[in-house]
Amino acid sequence: MYRKWLRIITMLIVSCLLIVGCTDKSKVPIGPEKNQDMITLKVIYYDSELFYKQYGDWFTTLNNHIQFEVISDADIYKDMGDKTKEEVYAQFISEEQPDILILNTDQFKNQLNDGSLTELGSLSVRDEYSLEGFVPGLVEQLRELGGGGLYGLTPSFSSKAILYNKDLFKKYGVTLPTDGMSWYDIIDLARHFPTGGDKQSRIYGYTDGNIYEAPMELITLIDKMSQTEGLSIVNTDKMQMTIDTTAWKKVIQTAIQAEQSGAIFNSMDTLFTSGTRDEFYDSQPFLMGRSAMHIGSVTSLALLDHFKQDLKEDMPFEMGIVAGPVDPLDPDSTYVTPDDVFAIHATSVNQDAAWEFIKYVCGEDYARASSKSNELLLSQQLLLSRSGFMKEYEGVSLEPFYKLKAKLLKRSSDWEKLPDSFFNDFATILGRELELVIKGHKSLDEALAVVKTESQGKLEQSVKNR
Repeated sequence: MYRKWLRIITMLIVSCLLIVGCTDKSKVPIGPEKNQDMITLKVIYYDSELFYKQYGDWFTTLNNHIQFEVISDADIYKDMGDKTKEEVYAQFISEEQPDILILNTDQFKNQLNDGSLTELGSLSVRDEYSLEGFVPGLVEQLRELGGGGLYGLTPSFSSKAILYNKDLFKKYGVTLPTDGMSWYDIIDLARHFPTGGDKQSRIYGYTDGNIYEAPMELITLIDKMSQTEGLSIVNTDKMQMTIDTTAWKKVIQTAIQAEQSGAIFNSMDTLFTSGTRDEFYDSQPFLMGRSAMHIGSVTSLALLDHFKQDLKEDMPFEMGIVAGPVDPLDPDSTYVTPDDVFAIHATSVNQDAAWEFIKYVCGEDYARASSKSNELLLSQQLLLSRSGFMKEYEGVSLEPFYKLKAKLLKRSSDWEKLPDSFFNDFATILGRELELVIKGHKSLDEALAVVKTESQGKLEQSVKNR
């Protein structure tokens, strides 16, 4: 649900970038055979209009004997009763009997566990459908989820990269960022920049935010760092807290030092909530050339270009991009999030037609056509899974987003097993204890011991009451 709302909000913010996708006219469709029967594919998706704009219209133009019936799953969790999300979704699928499922990663994993999907690897071999050319590691990760079988494919994914201000690095004689930097590297570079001056003129070593730059809470920084390293606060197999490990201590200690250094646009700075256009821009350090680094998605590039047009000025600095951040133990990979994972329901009577659709939206023809009108993808923080088609945006190379091997974030599937109420309890306890560490009233080890004990109690209580 979060992903759906994020998409909608993002699209509203950058609606001026959106254009209606149009079919690549250089691709002449092969007409259906005379008197060929019309096939209707039943598709589960949350937004019918977006489905046709992003996928359906393009495919039906080339295959006018196939049409779609789009069934929305946007409201299926409204009246759950005493059922889990997994049970509600399984019942929904059983009742609707779709041909094609378009899933997020967690839904995909659940459907795999239910054994309700068709294996696509054998179909790709049968049709000599090439799986080469996807971003490195992505297909392999989907196979791993399927226990070695390929049950889903995705035409797009989201990823992050490190954007930086070349002018500030040169001005202060700081070594330029490089591909494969960890959060520790980023924070170390950020601390080389001055921290003096008022809020309207001072320099930051690092700012954060996809849609706009906002001050970053200490817990948010800790979360981002631990996510990149694949750390989880709970061993969900044993339902035991793991916050006191050496890896967690290093992350938290580094984050505290980063906040105390003043190099990061953090919670001590004011969040912009209202004001004039000029006041808004003044609150955006990276955009205005007052921040050395910024981790963002491709949407950040689109927004930077939009802001430049709005200000009717050139960018106030020369920008560079490098791949990262990475886990220091796995510097050649980066976490990505598959967007829509396309799968075929095992009971579908239209499996061949469904496979033709998936082959198209995950293939080179779709990538070639959609790359020519990519504002819809950019507005959703998405890149094409097929490499070599989205090469640049307004002269800025997108290569860094494709440079590292893709891996999937496993922590999200762990956290799906935890009650929602637990996270609020944990954040409250952690925030309270870290404040005591910062004020010098406790050592980090003492604070984490309390966090572990109290959070374990809250975890057991929330699991019991779920």
